[in-house]
Amino acid sequence: MSKICWFWLFVSASLWAEQYRDPFQPPQVIPCTIPAVSPADWLLRGIIGSPDLRQGWVVTPQGQWLGLLPQQWLLDGSWQVAGIHPDRIELRARRASDDCPPLGGSVVLALGNKP
Repeated sequence: MSKICWFWLFVSASLWAEQYRDPFQPPQVIPCTIPAVSPADWLLRGIIGSPDLRQGWVVTPQGQWLGLLPQQWLLDGSWQVAGIHPDRIELRARRASDDCPPLGGSVVLALGNKP
């Protein structure tokens, strides 16, 4: 074989190896994990606004006050404000990827609940 043939064989093999996965190895899977940090320990202190736009005020266990708006992402994008009602706020966990099943867990913070 000529040097050009060997070179082409080597280059094409390396390109092929980068495009296709090894069928003898298990596929790489994105782990479907539950978010490590949860807003379950937060205390709902009040809700203000009109039915068109409500804002909820919560206090974290560290004493930090947070104003929450509908559809807002929290805790590094792990949780979303699903709804703000006159007496409660619903928070939903985000899926790790589209390949992961939806998380059934959600957190509801209600007015008057104490730890």
